[in-house]
Amino acid sequence: MTTPTPRPWRLVAGTVAFAAWAPPSLVGLPFAALMLATRPRARAEWLPALAVGVTSIALLVAPAGDLLTGLVRAYIVLATAAFLAVTLAVRANGVFGRALWSSLAAGIAALALARVLGGATAWQALHWEATRQASGTMRFLVELEPQLFVAFEPVVRFVSDTIPATLTLQSIAGLALAWQWHRRVARRPFGPGLGPFREFRFGDHWVWALVAALTVWITPLLAGLKAVALNLGVVLGALYLLRGLAIVIAFAAAFGISPAALVVCGAISAVLAVPLLFLVPGLATLGVTDTWLEFRRRLKAAA
Repeated sequence: MTTPTPRPWRLVAGTVAFAAWAPPSLVGLPFAALMLATRPRARAEWLPALAVGVTSIALLVAPAGDLLTGLVRAYIVLATAAFLAVTLAVRANGVFGRALWSSLAAGIAALALARVLGGATAWQALHWEATRQASGTMRFLVELEPQLFVAFEPVVRFVSDTIPATLTLQSIAGLALAWQWHRRVARRPFGPGLGPFREFRFGDHWVWALVAALTVWITPLLAGLKAVALNLGVVLGALYLLRGLAIVIAFAAAFGISPAALVVCGAISAVLAVPLLFLVPGLATLGVTDTWLEFRRRLKAAA
């Protein structure tokens, strides 16, 4: 099931939240590219595309200051180009699949570009810069809340080690938002919009990639691939977490539980760290087991 036109307030709220987490150009540049590819004729089409595109390019060409920022900006351009190319070439594939594969292709291209420009030590330089930025952020948080000092080192290590995974998740979300905005503005969009979140799912074969990542992580002989396994596990873990949350929302709607009640429960769990420690792994596990048990199909069959 797909929604013909996204609701504007949801798009605005989602874009604002995204801009607080990731570079805004990761939404703006793909949106402008999609809009221009539809060959807009009306002012209501080409004017937003021009304004957003120019703003996004201005943000990308501003002085970077460090290697990591420059790589992220190159990645945004590569992800936009890959997403547009896949959209034009493969109309039948879903938006999520196009966004995922475009993100992976852009990541590989960006790392290859860094290797060419920075040499064999490019990854070490990028990792050091990520560590420096994460340390600065955590130092600021520790000054506000000294109790967070015990988490300083593990958080900094995790954030710096999972930069590729973070970029992948950010680009999937950014490309999805750009697609929905293009659906909202363009008179002749490329395809249907995203379906309701309660129906969110992806290919069942991805569970084997998660199994492979866990296998690499626990096998001493494959220690050299631990960084790859960690980033793959983070991406898939986040996606399965969203899949589990979609299942909960689907069952809540079937039993008449309002979304507001779910939001309140989520807020309480976020405040109480102990329930949150069980809730997040539980939702991810629910998403993984949906591969075989297909909870929502069973729910529809029962209804």
